[in-house]
Amino acid sequence: MELRVVDPKTLLDNPENPRTSAPNVEADRRLAHNIKVVGLLQAPLVRELPDGQLMIVAGHRRRRACVLAKMREMHVIVTSADEKLDGLAAGSENIIREAMTQSEQWRFVDKARREKSHTDAQLARALMVTPAYLKRLSLLAGLHDPILHAIDMGRGPDFNDLKVIAAAPVEEQRAAWAEMFEDMVEEDADPAEYRLNAEDPEDTVPWRELSRYLKQARYMAADARFDDAIAKDCGVVWAEDLFGEGGKDNRFTEDGPAFAAAQEQWLAECLPEGGVRMETGEYGQAAAPDGYKRVSNWMTAEETDVMGYFLNPNTLKIDEIP
Repeated sequence: MELRVVDPKTLLDNPENPRTSAPNVEADRRLAHNIKVVGLLQAPLVRELPDGQLMIVAGHRRRRACVLAKMREMHVIVTSADEKLDGLAAGSENIIREAMTQSEQWRFVDKARREKSHTDAQLARALMVTPAYLKRLSLLAGLHDPILHAIDMGRGPDFNDLKVIAAAPVEEQRAAWAEMFEDMVEEDADPAEYRLNAEDPEDTVPWRELSRYLKQARYMAADARFDDAIAKDCGVVWAEDLFGEGGKDNRFTEDGPAFAAAQEQWLAECLPEGGVRMETGEYGQAAAPDGYKRVSNWMTAEETDVMGYFLNPNTLKIDEIP
């Protein structure tokens, strides 16, 4: 192996390059900008031909980015290994290369802030990400390890649930996780350390319920459609807000799952005559049942109009739509 400095424009493409798809121009520009900021971190591997020219073995994209960055010089590593291994080297680099997981990215960013005193502006430029993305990564600092593992697997919560979960103390996250997976582990194993099975796509987490459990929001009795009998069935225990406004029902519960279950039971058993239940989509929007359409403000009231009821997943209130 020999390290040399060359003009990137003089390097020859390898006709046996295993990556045959057209270059991603935008990705090349991003890499070129990154090289301008932090330099070329890994020199391409090249082979010297009998006529003295250098041909790329691995690193075509890095060479293109250096040209885009208008660099007149770049480092290359000239290999003297068996030429038969060139194709294997080029293919293995493209296949084995894997992006950092989100938790690995967060640890890198955290270390860069603490040990190198890099600013978020510097990090965003070097990593080619937005400040909002860095802020999202920072949420990972307060997560229980099995939750990080689920995120790295691609089975993590959406941003809203992530914010709620990350705001809760790790001890509370751990306790909630243990309760959630106590039936999934052997008797001598700690359910708080349960990790999702990568081989089982059905092994997922009810993130919305976990965030409700950890949010510790107050769900007011004044917003409950259910009566005391349903409250008892679902385990809702009311507490009194001693500082609440006089003359109003100031009872509340912090048990979001129990409150939601009671509201769901009311929807299933106690709808007013003629009322219809509406389901909610992934983002909490209500969908009209088959055969119905929403009544807009400009429509004339008709005898066939009915009221639709649905559980708002964000507030746990039962909202109405005609």
